[in-house]
Amino acid sequence: MILENTQNIKPEGNLVMIVYGKGGVGKTTFAASAPRPLILDFENGTKYLGERGINVNVVRLKEWFSQQDIQKLAQMLGNYDTVVIDPLGEAMDKLIDSPYIKGKQYRQADGSLTMSGWGEVKRQMRTFIKWLRDSGKHVVIVSHVNEVKTEQGLEKRIQVATGLSDEIPNMVDVISYLGVQKKADSEEYVRSLYTPAQGGLFDSKDRTGRVPAIVDIGEFTGWADLMTAMGATTVAPPQHTPVAPQPVAQAPATPAVAPPPQAPPSLMITKEQSVEMTGLAGMMVADPASQSWLLRKANSQITYQEAQTIINRARASLGV
Repeated sequence: MILENTQNIKPEGNLVMIVYGKGGVGKTTFAASAPRPLILDFENGTKYLGERGINVNVVRLKEWFSQQDIQKLAQMLGNYDTVVIDPLGEAMDKLIDSPYIKGKQYRQADGSLTMSGWGEVKRQMRTFIKWLRDSGKHVVIVSHVNEVKTEQGLEKRIQVATGLSDEIPNMVDVISYLGVQKKADSEEYVRSLYTPAQGGLFDSKDRTGRVPAIVDIGEFTGWADLMTAMGATTVAPPQHTPVAPQPVAQAPATPAVAPPPQAPPSLMITKEQSVEMTGLAGMMVADPASQSWLLRKANSQITYQEAQTIINRARASLGV
């Protein structure tokens, strides 16, 4: 047992987040803008990302993970900085339908889950999410929204099977609703992450204390926009070699990843970076919001590391 003081405890380098909202609002696109993401796609929601210039790796899952799948995933994670569950509700449904939740202990005569069945489903999903969280990677959990009319108004809640909705928030740092809103005195619509004070009509959470209530995000720059609003430089979390949950052998070490370019002594954005960001902005004609944001960044006093991260994300989004 070690006694520590909160002033000496530094946050881990990874952020664990739920982003939820209506279909088509851009939840998966936001998740794809995180550093070096691997998307675990449970409903084939990534099939058009490539046509939109988004270049990320995806595992499309028609069923819940087998033990062999988990071991393979443990090996793969060493090559990524972010893992995405997309969406949570569909992942939960596939777990419920898996061969691991069968038999009289877990199923009633009509096929519905017993209390023990629900308990086992929650245990396995909870174990999986905690494993990803403890791997040191950023974790983005995508969820659809469940809208419920109440006396207080239209409540917006995370859409997930009964019983897990009360437990998931305890495992994450941030919960934000993603929507589209019209700018005041303008005909322009923008995507916005909404993270109000906990409670009220929205599921929300901010354990960091640094997420503004509203953050406008571009189509290809969502993660960088959020990090900027939080006052943080977007950096990759520390690298770990994850070990698969449950009693399996430790995954072999993955090949080393080439380090990012070294910052010059000034530690500030360079002229070359500014020129490259301007050129990339010129290629974003289909996304004026992201284009405008990138041009502002190209002419602002940001750090070298932040500029390089923005450049890397813009290149990946444009496929260049």
